[in-house]
Amino acid sequence: MRKSLKLALTLVAGLTLGTASLNTAKAATWHKGTPKALRGSWIYHRKQVSQFGQITFTASKYQRQDQGMPQTKGKHLKYRYVGHGTYKIHAYIYGAKGTGYHNGWATMTIKKHNGRIQPKGDLWFHRGTL
Repeated sequence: MRKSLKLALTLVAGLTLGTASLNTAKAATWHKGTPKALRGSWIYHRKQVSQFGQITFTASKYQRQDQGMPQTKGKHLKYRYVGHGTYKIHAYIYGAKGTGYHNGWATMTIKKHNGRIQPKGDLWFHRGTL
């Protein structure tokens, strides 16, 4: 009797620990909307060539306007924190009708450092409006 009780308790303890180890934490999950750290209006200026641009993030939308380029917008945003102030943002990007801009899903990587943001392969933006 005692031997079977010990065996049953050992089996229950083993199953409990086994199922607990299967439920791992998902630290890198996608979250709806945009991170609070990126929300607001961001601009850049290049005085050498008189160039400017602006990115605006709200809770669920994205908008970008660069000088001489059609305005693009994004909706259905979700984001993931990658680490070291870097975010991946996945959105449905679309442009104004008649601009020839192709609509579709896109993922962009944005790094935030010292109060500025930098979309991957782009210039540094700082807070402000045009």
